[in-house]
Amino acid sequence: MSERSGLSLVEIMVSMGILSLILVPVFFTFSSGNRNMMISENEFRAHTAALEIIEQLISLPFKHIPVGIFNSDAITGKTDDDLGIVPFNVSENPDFKPEVKISEIKKNGRLRFKKIEVKIDYPAAKTDKRERKFVLKTLVANEENK
Repeated sequence: MSERSGLSLVEIMVSMGILSLILVPVFFTFSSGNRNMMISENEFRAHTAALEIIEQLISLPFKHIPVGIFNSDAITGKTDDDLGIVPFNVSENPDFKPEVKISEIKKNGRLRFKKIEVKIDYPAAKTDKRERKFVLKTLVANEENK
């Protein structure tokens, strides 16, 4: 009887099966983590775009903050008073669809605040057709009416 050292094909196949059972969940964890990082990156960019618009609006004098709903076509870097285009300087991102809604809040017949709501629609992922929304709101006080 001769003694052979080494592994049989069956032993190698069993060890490969055990290794794959361990590595498959690890692979899916990294895969979903990468997708979640992409979503977080897009949400961060949408948050930054919304802040950019709000900061430009609150830097205007209260009476010059326009009231209305402005879609992505009306949010531009150019001024055109005839078209009612708001002169925002927004970082270019073709995947984002911003919308700004500005309304007045009155109390006792006096204009007290302007409510600014910025909504950014953006794709969930580059290959995904679904859209996510990011909304940021703030109030601007009328300092002239004390």
